[in-house]
Amino acid sequence: MIATKMFPRRNARMVTMGGAMIVVLLLVYKMSGSLNLPEPELATRSKITRSDGPSLLTQSPEHLKKQKEYESRILANIQKMTAHKELQRKMSRDPKGIILHNTNKVPSLLDGLGRVNDLDQQESVALKPVDAESQLKHKIVHLDLKGAPPKLEYYKKLFPLLHSFGATGLLIEYEDMFPYWGKLESLSAKNAYGKGDIADIMEMAKKNNLIVIPLIQTFGHMEHVLKLQDFAELREVPNYPQVICPTNDKTMPLIKMMVDQMLELHPGIDWLHIGSDEVYNLGECMRCQRYLIDQKFGKSDLFLHHVKRVAEYVKKNYDVQPIMWDDEFRKIPLRALQETKVGDLVEVMIWKYSSGIMVDLRSDIWEKYSSIFNGLWIASAFKGAANPESYITNINDRLNNHKEWMEVFDMYKATIPFRGITLTGWQRFDHFAILCELLPQAVPSLAVNLMYIAERKADHGALARVGDALKCNSFLNLDLQYLEFANKCDYPGSAVYEVTQKLYILKRDISTMLKNPHATGWVTDYNIEHNFASPQHVEQGLQDLSMLLFDYRKLMTEAETALSDVYDEFTVREWISVNVRPTYSKLQKLLAATTKLQETKHWPRRPFDTEQIKEL
Repeated sequence: MIATKMFPRRNARMVTMGGAMIVVLLLVYKMSGSLNLPEPELATRSKITRSDGPSLLTQSPEHLKKQKEYESRILANIQKMTAHKELQRKMSRDPKGIILHNTNKVPSLLDGLGRVNDLDQQESVALKPVDAESQLKHKIVHLDLKGAPPKLEYYKKLFPLLHSFGATGLLIEYEDMFPYWGKLESLSAKNAYGKGDIADIMEMAKKNNLIVIPLIQTFGHMEHVLKLQDFAELREVPNYPQVICPTNDKTMPLIKMMVDQMLELHPGIDWLHIGSDEVYNLGECMRCQRYLIDQKFGKSDLFLHHVKRVAEYVKKNYDVQPIMWDDEFRKIPLRALQETKVGDLVEVMIWKYSSGIMVDLRSDIWEKYSSIFNGLWIASAFKGAANPESYITNINDRLNNHKEWMEVFDMYKATIPFRGITLTGWQRFDHFAILCELLPQAVPSLAVNLMYIAERKADHGALARVGDALKCNSFLNLDLQYLEFANKCDYPGSAVYEVTQKLYILKRDISTMLKNPHATGWVTDYNIEHNFASPQHVEQGLQDLSMLLFDYRKLMTEAETALSDVYDEFTVREWISVNVRPTYSKLQKLLAATTKLQETKHWPRRPFDTEQIKEL
């Protein structure tokens, strides 16, 4: 964490001047003789290796001690700067929805210190102190329902648990699980919730003191709409059903209808999240390009024009406050935001799910946001932020994300009015992606991180309390590399947590077996194709195969039972088809092949491909 004053506008110049002053001070210190210093007790310094006697020293021991302390403070500041350099090297891409925001440009160290890039377009802003005690009032849990709706019975058990962990609300991203009707009926999946289901969800949330913030995509991430033939003409790029064309005359009527139906089934809410993250392919169609020329617009102007129209409709017709994801605002200059007054219409939710928050979200961005928007939210991730095919959450990674966010919060809480934090939990990377990290298996991660936000503790005692609350029979495992056995708990959906742990261990054991030298040298595809291998090596390399296959078959049954308690048959079938069945089929084929290899008693002379060579 860089210890600078809030929002330094001239960090680059200050760093240079500060460095020069430090050098001068060091020279003056070393040239000065003895100073009139008090005589503290001499401290033992493990770093000092001088063997010279006192007569060889040009300065008194007291003076040297003072000088060393001064140099240590300088070194500490340098190390803080170096830490941000290390964060740059460890920066990874941010899975959030469909496509990841641009990480090709690696920020410089000056970026991390708060350098303002567009000085000619930025203006000085005056910041007012805020009441730090009222910060992070809302702790929102994100429910990503894309294509896999949990049963209402599961919510009935889950919501009280979320409230007990300190959650204050839900950000519900229905996508194709919302029961659109009329002209929009085709937007809903065939297994979507009904209108009565939405009413039940609202009632259950209210009983557990959880506010509800619906999320509806209105710019990017509109795959569930634009994939359909009826709405294909609204695509910004004909082959890509991600971004809607903001200048098509049919776009706003569609979005207004979606907003109307969403808000009709969510009466009395205070916020509506209108998405608008990762709006790529912006301004690429011929219609948009003509519009940019006619209006003398840049692409940022086009973005602001569209989101303002959506936000104005929500705010003026329903008196509901719109929220947007922030990533598209990061690259828009302060002046453009001031001129459009977009901050009067929307609040922003600033998201970052991997390491390097201080590097990626520089202080000039925070300065810009706090001067424009009346409400700022931060968004972390408790699951679904690793890989699109990941089925189990590494709690340690998610905890580190929340630790970084709390450091950022502590740095800016005195001057930025944070509304709250949303703990996102992604179920798919986009509408077309496979399922990843289901909600029930990530409840331990959610509990750990909600507790950390509240108490700033993740020590043995804190984790033990989480384990007790979840009724686990052993200590929570935070890092998958140390997972040796499945932890059995007793919370809503805990059987899914147990199954995913068992699956992880089984797949790791299978991978270990297949990397055995006996297997890599004697049971390759080539060996199997030509039925040519040493039976002894085959037996030694795959001696655990039958047992692993038995365990895998048993796990398939357990997975079906556990998942069926939470999800419908379609979700159960998809998860097993993606995460379990492929490996099971591979093991079956391998067992048949190795059985044949071991039964062979006579082997041919080399080469094996003489007929194939003749054909070539």
